Amino acid sequence: MKAYLRSLLLVFKQVFAIKIFSYCIMDSHFHLILGFDSTEQLSGFVHAVCFRLAHKINETYDRTGHVFGDRAKTPAIQTGRRLIVTMRYIDLNPVRAGMVSGAHKYNFSSYRHYAYGEPDELVDDAPDYLGLSKNPARRRMAYREMVTGLVGGGRERMGEFTSWYYIGERWWVEEKMVAQGFWKRKRPPG
Repeated sequence: MKAYLRSLLLVFKQVFAIKIFSYCIMDSHFHLILGFDSTEQLSGFVHAVCFRLAHKINETYDRTGHVFGDRAKTPAIQTGRRLIVTMRYIDLNPVRAGMVSGAHKYNFSSYRHYAYGEPDELVDDAPDYLGLSKNPARRRMAYREMVTGLVGGGRERMGEFTSWYYIGERWWVEEKMVAQGFWKRKRPPG
């Protein structure tokens, strides 16, 4: 089913002109970091992929009904360092799940593209990744070191700077949450 999902992502990224900066296809879910111009474009892409994937799962397992229990979580990600940290988090998902001992051993993620330069037609190089170095070999080495050099092997979850809607530095998330009216800043006493 992972290969089928990968093929769907490839087809519909072209249909909807979506950029896939990072991905990881797990047994029960998948993660994507996408670039797009409009929410309609994103909505059409997610609907097309998930509808066809659900249909295939129902057909394969001779079942009917909903396949996905929740709607897709689509937080905006702050560019720069936080985007790279989120890419790293996604690439380490199979390691945290105990599926492989290292991200390089997993076939359904963008890690090997970024860390070793393996061609992957699903991936559009993230501008923030390209900004790591002008030299492709140094850029790949920097990404490998960011992933493999994590204390605890990257097994910890992200959390403190994320919300349902945003992933970024605390000040950025707070700024976005306030601007969208999701919460108000507490006024200092006095």
